[in-house]
Amino acid sequence: MLFYVETGVKFTDEFGDMNEAFYNSMESTYANALKIIYKEQLMDVFKQRSIQVLDDTQDMGWGFHESLSEIFYQFYDIE
Repeated sequence: MLFYVETGVKFTDEFGDMNEAFYNSMESTYANALKIIYKEQLMDVFKQRSIQVLDDTQDMGWGFHESLSEIFYQFYDIE
């Protein structure tokens, strides 16, 4: 699931902004991935990849980065 989001982020970076349905799919998949990662107590294992998704979406539009950040901080307590 995290790979799906990483691939979607790379696709957006290469080809430009997508439509709302695309971003909604990425956001819901990211949330589901982090829920599973949390449930299975794998937060440390996937921490860097989860952060990298945020770093890679920093300059993307449509509130994509902000939505992913909200999801991330629901599971990770980082200052």
